[in-house]
Amino acid sequence: MKMRRGVIDHFEARSVFRGLLQGADYVNRVGGSCIYGCPRCGHRIRFRWRSFYQAAGSSPFKHNLRRSLDDMTPKQDALNSLDFFCPTCQAATRIIYRVTDSRGTTCHFDLYAALVGNGKAKT
Repeated sequence: MKMRRGVIDHFEARSVFRGLLQGADYVNRVGGSCIYGCPRCGHRIRFRWRSFYQAAGSSPFKHNLRRSLDDMTPKQDALNSLDFFCPTCQAATRIIYRVTDSRGTTCHFDLYAALVGNGKAKT
């Protein structure tokens, strides 16, 4: 999808995350933590399961960018997103995930995809 600032690409979770778990009844689950590698610049960010729990719909994106990402986000029940700018290249990034189990102080999160904007070119 073209935007004024560039293009947003869809990446499957396994192509941009390391440390995801797989099991008989789940795919791409965050255990204690996982590492996101920005496909634009290679910057790595460690996400702990709490990062997804605390995201709770907040976004640093302006309305037009958020709306463009919303249009690309699957319209399935119980999907959530975590929005941020890559600290190195400033690529607008949305991680799409689902809370699959929430019992007391334990939550499980299954990651589905990342939507990533162009970001700034490396100099």
